[in-house]
Amino acid sequence: MISRGRDTYGTERSPLFASALDRKTMKIGSFGSIPGVRNGDRSPRGANPQTSAGLYAVLYRLTQVTGEATYTEEADRALEFFFTHCQSPQTGLMAWGEHLYWDFTTEGPAAGRDTHEILGEWAYWGQCYRLAPDACWRFALGLWDHQIADKQTGDFSRHAHWSRHGPGRGADFPRYVGQMIATWADAYQRPENAHRKRRPELPIAIRCLVARMERNMAASESGHLPAGTDSGHRQIAWPRSNLELARCLWEAAPAVDDNLARRMRELALRQDVHFHQLPHEIKSGGGFVATIDSRTGRPRSRAMNRPYTSLWASGYGYGTHADMASCCNARLRQLRDSHPNLAANYRRQILAAADQYVHATLDVDDLHKPGELASVIQLLLSAEELSGEDVYLTRTHAYARQSIALFLSDDLPLPRATNRHDHYETITGSPALMNALLQLHERSKR
Repeated sequence: MISRGRDTYGTERSPLFASALDRKTMKIGSFGSIPGVRNGDRSPRGANPQTSAGLYAVLYRLTQVTGEATYTEEADRALEFFFTHCQSPQTGLMAWGEHLYWDFTTEGPAAGRDTHEILGEWAYWGQCYRLAPDACWRFALGLWDHQIADKQTGDFSRHAHWSRHGPGRGADFPRYVGQMIATWADAYQRPENAHRKRRPELPIAIRCLVARMERNMAASESGHLPAGTDSGHRQIAWPRSNLELARCLWEAAPAVDDNLARRMRELALRQDVHFHQLPHEIKSGGGFVATIDSRTGRPRSRAMNRPYTSLWASGYGYGTHADMASCCNARLRQLRDSHPNLAANYRRQILAAADQYVHATLDVDDLHKPGELASVIQLLLSAEELSGEDVYLTRTHAYARQSIALFLSDDLPLPRATNRHDHYETITGSPALMNALLQLHERSKR
């Protein structure tokens, strides 16, 4: 990727890493559709750092593992360029996430796309503030100024325009609330921002959206936090989204005043309690509850959403046991000292999920994406750490070998987009798999 996977197209060459490549020629191009992946979410001709987050994890970790500074230097070059060239001058939002990417051939956002939606919490604010502090600060302010439609009620949509002010309403997803709050809290408490004139909007923004989530829960017949307030989302809830909100609230609480921090932790803990009240079937060989009716609190199907997670899932909106267990593990780590009973519940669920993968077989004739196997490897590594049982590490190696056979069998350096698609593409989790294999390598060397 460092030598051949960069931007050599259009009028401006840049250090950005491509999000999709022909694995043989290492060129961008037109790649066929992938079942379970929406074409409008793909980044075929450019860079999307959020779908490439696993690549940055590998690069930064390789410098620590090998002592070679070049890996960090090349990651820094790419992120510095992205934050200084790929930000909307009107809104401060970045050309990344679930629907946007930076097109190498046009030197701008992909044609016909103008919808900003964060794909997940960005893990590299420390590096980015070091490289492009002004751009990072503008992005944090841009989320409040251009993503939130009503600054009194906190009404917003996870969709907003990148190029101009135009926030939506009603699709106020809990996971998105958490990820914005995490971004604001990070910016507000970051020491390198101390010299800036702190706009009061950041703590106001956090307080506003915490209050909105509190109201949305109070209005729910079952007490479960609904997915949104518009007609398409108010009658459903996604436990995974609510756990992500809880994780982000817990992480952000130290940045705000004591009263707001208390409310944030209470809101987070209510998500934990509701999660453990759901009729999960993971211990009996079934799945975690993935979608519920917010009026009754019972599992339900909706459009692309299934009521329970499954061992393997390749479609948009389908959840796996491993993905849900990763959210459980994040909360366990936050709660193990302060709330040991809740942490113990999460531990039991994580190990029950891991036990299913210990005994499961992978049908290699089915469609599989690298991200699926990455999640399983990381779950089994977590289970080994929690339990000390060697069986989890042994099974992790087996899945790693299968991953290599499925996605890296031809000795080319980049993983396949799926076991049926021969190109490389970050949206299917190729960088995440390489990061998981690196983590397994390090665990095995201990």
